Amino acid sequence: MATADAPVDDALRDVAVTALREAGLLDGAPVLEPLAGGVSNDVVVVRAGATAFVVKRALTRLRVAEVWEASAERSYTEAAALRWAHGVAPDAVPRVVAVDRRHGVLVLELAPAGYGDWKRQLLAGDVRPEVGARLGAVLAAWHVASASDPGVLAEFGDQEAFRQLRLDPFYAVAAERNPAAAPAIAALVDRMTGTRTCLVHGDFSPKNVLVEPVVDGGLWVIDWEVAHAGDPVFDVAFLLHHLLGKIVARPEHRDELKATAERFVRTYADRTRETLGVLPGRYLLAHTAALLLARVDGRSPVDYFTADQRDSARALALDMLRETPDGVDELWRMTSV
Repeated sequence: MATADAPVDDALRDVAVTALREAGLLDGAPVLEPLAGGVSNDVVVVRAGATAFVVKRALTRLRVAEVWEASAERSYTEAAALRWAHGVAPDAVPRVVAVDRRHGVLVLELAPAGYGDWKRQLLAGDVRPEVGARLGAVLAAWHVASASDPGVLAEFGDQEAFRQLRLDPFYAVAAERNPAAAPAIAALVDRMTGTRTCLVHGDFSPKNVLVEPVVDGGLWVIDWEVAHAGDPVFDVAFLLHHLLGKIVARPEHRDELKATAERFVRTYADRTRETLGVLPGRYLLAHTAALLLARVDGRSPVDYFTADQRDSARALALDMLRETPDGVDELWRMTSV
């Protein structure tokens, strides 16, 4: 897991240490280490003696150039979703150690030594298609298990965090800045928000995947704060648009990234067909296009595109929204990537 360059501020230090002390989790003098990579939370590792935990606090104003606000209550949704996901796939998520509502923090299990940020690995050229297959399998397990559990769908029925963190800053802003694409994006949002099929992670992204750097090693999917009962296609499209963006940014690794995307989609589709039906290829890729457009013109643009790559990604996304390919194979034939 990557550490941040800036030190832990005093207020966060006090909150994290107090929460751990009141939970009876400190064993010795605490040493705090900030974690990097997120715009929506303060995250630190607290080490004390033989123990080490991750302490996470949701921000009400996210760290992006534009004003972007969201309720900190999403932390408690994340804790509930992690506990449920752990029951389905215990090796694929961190354990929730404590929830401290008074201080507004979650205490989570620290990832095993050696687990790394999959986003950093992909951008560095460490692309292993089998990771895509494993993510397709675990996402399918969560979607299938929750689709048959009305209690889960009721518990996570509130989509407000999804609106604050995905619908408005991604879809709405991208549509506002690309008026020609606005009708197509509006139709996607209407269909998606009217669908309550399963528990959707909501941020199924390479930055939220921690991977052990060995063949068939372990992996974790973290950051469940946008979890909600919704449309399973969103999670598939969210990861797929990130992989498509990596192809734009790192064309020298195109073949490996394409293989990763294909194995992810194929594995997921095979394991969900009986419960959720056939994965709708055209609808999936329309969402993929809208999300790629949002990562150029939305409120949270990706941080690894050059100016030319932003233009290329925008053009690709708009082309896909005008003439959406029918399935991943057609995507590669239709586009230049």
